[in-house]
Amino acid sequence: MSDMQELQAKLAEAMANNDVKAIEEIAGEIVKGKAERRKVEVEAQRKEAEALAGDREKLAGKVHKAIKALGLDADLAGMKAHGFTYKLDEPDKDNVMTTYKAVGLTVAVVKERKAGAGGGAGKTKDEYGMGLQEVYDKFHTADDEAKMLEAEVKDKAASDKLGKITNSNQWRVKNDVKKRALADGLLAPTK
Repeated sequence: MSDMQELQAKLAEAMANNDVKAIEEIAGEIVKGKAERRKVEVEAQRKEAEALAGDREKLAGKVHKAIKALGLDADLAGMKAHGFTYKLDEPDKDNVMTTYKAVGLTVAVVKERKAGAGGGAGKTKDEYGMGLQEVYDKFHTADDEAKMLEAEVKDKAASDKLGKITNSNQWRVKNDVKKRALADGLLAPTK
């Protein structure tokens, strides 16, 4: 019998006996087990990201070289785009292959600023000519990727708990990458 099955059996017995204290203790064990499973999952994802980091870097170089060979820089610049995203075809939930026929161009988005809506939106873009995500994409390391995976898991858990989307842990990772790029002289103000 697995640990979870054992806990379920204990919980069923405690509920049948209307033993509130035992129910609370078992529920606590279940919640603790969930946190432990999440830690194991995050660690596995971190190790996988570390193991793939070098190969990903090589593949990124190969993709960059192939794109450069197509001579699309002038076309992209003419469309005021500074890049694009490409998504692999993949099976859907019913294992039917989905073919994506579009490439999304990465273009600057002009957002209207509203009074009193906070002062931070677009600050990195204004100061350094790149948004915070772009800074992260350009300067992150394999270690940062692992931290980002962990941050995504934490943010998802917080979002589920709060019932609203939060990405504060991911923002912290991105901001740390920006601070390091500034300290290393890789990023300089455009103004």
